[in-house]
Amino acid sequence: MSDEHELLETKAETRQGALNILLRRMQTESDFPALSEAISDINRIASSDREGVNALSNTILRDFALTNKLLKLVNVAYYSQVGGGSISTISRAVVVLGFDTVRSIALSLILFDNLENKGHAQQLKEEFVKVLYAGMLAREMASNAQVKDAEEAFIGAMLHNLGRMLAMFYFPEETAVIRQRVMENGLSDARASIEVLGLSFEGLGMGIARNWGFPDQLVQTMKVLPDGKVRKSANNIDRLQTLAAFSNELCEVVLGTPDADRGKVLAKFMTRFGDSLAITEKQLAGLMEKSMQDIAQFALAVRVNLKQSTFAQQASKWAGMAIVPGAAPVPESDPDSPQGEGPEARAGLEANVLREHAPMLETNPDENASTPQQLTSEKSQSILTSGLQDISNSLIDDTVSVNDILRMILEAMYTGMGFTHVVLCIKDGRRNTMCGKFGFGEGVSSLIKSFDFSLAGKPDVFLVALQNNSDILITDIDDAKIASRIPAWYRQNIAARTFVLFPIIVKGKPIGLIYADRPDPGEITIPEKELSLLKSLRNQAVLAIRQSL
Repeated sequence: MSDEHELLETKAETRQGALNILLRRMQTESDFPALSEAISDINRIASSDREGVNALSNTILRDFALTNKLLKLVNVAYYSQVGGGSISTISRAVVVLGFDTVRSIALSLILFDNLENKGHAQQLKEEFVKVLYAGMLAREMASNAQVKDAEEAFIGAMLHNLGRMLAMFYFPEETAVIRQRVMENGLSDARASIEVLGLSFEGLGMGIARNWGFPDQLVQTMKVLPDGKVRKSANNIDRLQTLAAFSNELCEVVLGTPDADRGKVLAKFMTRFGDSLAITEKQLAGLMEKSMQDIAQFALAVRVNLKQSTFAQQASKWAGMAIVPGAAPVPESDPDSPQGEGPEARAGLEANVLREHAPMLETNPDENASTPQQLTSEKSQSILTSGLQDISNSLIDDTVSVNDILRMILEAMYTGMGFTHVVLCIKDGRRNTMCGKFGFGEGVSSLIKSFDFSLAGKPDVFLVALQNNSDILITDIDDAKIASRIPAWYRQNIAARTFVLFPIIVKGKPIGLIYADRPDPGEITIPEKELSLLKSLRNQAVLAIRQSL
């Protein structure tokens, strides 16, 4: 082995050792493991051939705040241009905007939420505005730069300075020392960060990105380009890297250049990237203006006031805009307090059939509960009604598959009623069984496997619902009046003590079944108006299946 090879190996081992030390320190922060899990899950889904819309929707829906912000964002002006504007379910957002777009929005929101929860949030918000703007600009320039995937361009540019951003999150004292050494000693960011952290910001970002499961082409976009003119890129990975560097370097130039020097500095910057990106100063100004308008929509969704951002003010000037776009965001109101009535005793299976004008079993939820499942009646009705509109729009769209529509129906039920799980079962005609197909909720993948029951067995609660076309609510599976009607396969495999069934009957034959549950007896609450909306959603499933036959 040559001395040079040994030296390279030693450096690699040193970098890996430093990364491991920093990772261990970050793992002790309460939010970092959750951040890592959320991003890793989305990357795993994106790289899997077996998982898709349902898995991505389920992952996003696990985070109530993320779901709300994402739905708010996909309905703003930017996404309205490409089909947004009236989207109320994550499933429809994926269908309308595309898997990659929803993925990139989710990743940016996950990073932002982590940043927002820090004590030194204002400085980090300013950094994030800059990072997000770089992503928006890269997305706008993707076609011009001959990058195949605009969403990859967005994520690559957003990740370009991930190492520095994470250091600001988790090592604020060390970051301050690095900044001081750069300013006082004239060191580069790379040299100063190696001296203080043991590896460069670039190395930290690339190491964490690999740890989170980002594909190599996105990890490579985090490399810092050498000084001087940037050569024309030979392949898509190089073009992604160049575009990420261009967008982020431009942000640094914008923030650090006095107004009087703008023309001279911009000319030098354009010369650096002139061979690799064919764009004029006039075209760049137009793209910068468009990117600032796009980021203004995002800022409103996450309650950031761009008018208070130094970077946004400077970028608006560079784009030739008289003022920073957007207004001060309106603070979100406190969540609605839960409501409910006391339980009413029922006897026998017939009493569990849900009729729209019969009094419904309701529970008295814990008034101190703050979980997203505790919804007011008005909120539930709003979510279910919006879901119905989503599905109605999809039913007249020939490009939307029946499975996509069924996912939207299940998601509307899941979020609108605060169920723990919702599962769709579909009939297997060859075996004369009802089998779990997909669903929503924590651990739903394993739960789905439990639903595989014969349609020719003893008339238990599931078969009665299907044979009689009856919507049935089981308040407590151990109630003496109903216990004998709960099948053994359910008791052996499923922990929920209360559930509701909505059969899907097409042309007089049972085709499917929607199952929804909560863990404890009496937890499911279905007032009259919500029941009517749930039945309408089920009827949409009947219509979607009938249209597909």
